[in-house]
Amino acid sequence: MSNKVDDEAYGSVGTNPAFVDSRRSSSVTRGVTRGVSDIALYDKGNRALVDLPWRQTDAGQAPLYTSVKLPKKKKSGGFGANDISIKPGARAPSASRPGLVDPNVPSPEWPDSLKRFVERSFAACSVQARSKLETQLKQIISSAANNKKLRKIDWDDRPLPKACDIVPNKKGVTLPAKRSSGSAELSGSVEDFDSEERKERRLRRFQKDAEAAKKAANDNAMALLPAVPNKKDVFNWDADTIVGTCTRLEKSYLRLTSAPDPSQVRPLPILHKTLDLLKKSWVEENNYTYICNQFKSLRQDLTVQRITNDFTVEVYELHARIALETNDLGEYNQCQTQLKQLYSMGLSGHPMEFLAYRILYFLYTQNKADINTTLATMRPDERQDPAVKHALGVRAAMATGNSHAFFGLYVNVPNMGGYLMDNFIDRERCIALQKLCKAFRPKLDVGFITKELAFDTTEACMKFLGSLSIPPPEGDQTRHIDMKTAYPYAAAAMKKYEKVDIKGQIY
Repeated sequence: MSNKVDDEAYGSVGTNPAFVDSRRSSSVTRGVTRGVSDIALYDKGNRALVDLPWRQTDAGQAPLYTSVKLPKKKKSGGFGANDISIKPGARAPSASRPGLVDPNVPSPEWPDSLKRFVERSFAACSVQARSKLETQLKQIISSAANNKKLRKIDWDDRPLPKACDIVPNKKGVTLPAKRSSGSAELSGSVEDFDSEERKERRLRRFQKDAEAAKKAANDNAMALLPAVPNKKDVFNWDADTIVGTCTRLEKSYLRLTSAPDPSQVRPLPILHKTLDLLKKSWVEENNYTYICNQFKSLRQDLTVQRITNDFTVEVYELHARIALETNDLGEYNQCQTQLKQLYSMGLSGHPMEFLAYRILYFLYTQNKADINTTLATMRPDERQDPAVKHALGVRAAMATGNSHAFFGLYVNVPNMGGYLMDNFIDRERCIALQKLCKAFRPKLDVGFITKELAFDTTEACMKFLGSLSIPPPEGDQTRHIDMKTAYPYAAAAMKKYEKVDIKGQIY
């Protein structure tokens, strides 16, 4: 219906009740305070602003619309904390009107124990804490009523609420109550602490704690008892140590899968002859596959016969040197680990030489933890050994980023340390090359790079730069490298040195 039609209709209505009844609809009488044209019917003082036709009625006629305000329904059933009036000697709320308590009408819903609980609570509460106590009692009783636990809870034995701050002493004088933070009644809690579910949970928790405490006590008691070895479980190495009877000088290495057979094990005199044969064979034939197999077989015969003497140290040292010479770092690592144990037993050998090798090996594998452990356990006299001092100098140069000092030490390596440094020299050259690319722009002479990175010849330097995909210098006369162009290639080459396995092999 348009506004024009409405205005015409309202203007012709007058006081005709019949027309008013015919024009009544839900759209007209929808609101209490707004009209169909959004006109306010009342001002702030509840005075009528517009005398609309549908409000005009005769004296004897009932009004067309009556405003009714309905109470809001509670979302949850049962009693709420605000539906209970807690006073000393209070009675339970009636079922029909739970929010009101008539003190003159007795109610059978509150047991006598609950009434005594309320009276005891008020008697043990000071005036300042009474409002807090009422709030706590409302929460406790409403929770019990909603769970239908009013008559199931033993109110006589239930602890008083936390708000009760006065307790009588032996002389009858009231004193402030001292309650622990772990009281059974927590302020503001609305849960039923005496429910069967919570009791079961507490029982399981206490049983678990008791079992853990019992186990810990048993473990402590067993730890205090002296260890009694079981003869059946202890292997008697002295009784089962074998002495070989084999007289063959050469024997292939086979991993043991059962107890060793004495007829297949060579005794110590035969092993001495075997070592002399292997030394001669290595010098003449230089066949590492054969030598490594024979040395492993020799070490196995020493192990199964429990032979640990100076000859054992000599075998492991010789095998470690040959492994270094052939770049077999896995076999070298096994020998150096065993040598460390043999040196700790006071056996003669070359401990300073292999201590320097160990430091260089750790630098290659970037094992900082073992480096720190080795430095912490070194004696002052060990630091003065030339080989060890050189290895410590290499470590200091790498730690401080002094590439110039590092390559100076690389040129003068004692013993066989050069074989170890050869394994990580390319990595350090890439690091040094990045520094040169940043320090020298735009170009740098290849001869200077050759000398600074400790190459023997310029051709070797150019081959190294070519392996990094660095563009060669333009022209045969200048032989200068564009350092700005070379830097990204030097930085990308470092990715292959990020990970090193325990044997020192890069992957």
